Amino acid sequence: MKCEASTHGGLLETLENTLYETLEADWEAWDKQLEEDVNAGRLDSLGEKALEDLRAGRCTEL
Repeated sequence: MKCEASTHGGLLETLENTLYETLEADWEAWDKQLEEDVNAGRLDSLGEKALEDLRAGRCTEL
């Protein structure tokens, strides 16, 4: 990453914007992967396990 600014505040703003853009791209990639996993049924076993635990009384209310 290359950051250039004429002031300390400008550099901090550039770094903040770059960090936000990087995190936003990561969140979007995470959401896309999660949606693909759900659609492909890769998480079905987790849901089944959770329902099994609920029916067996192994869950507590938050």
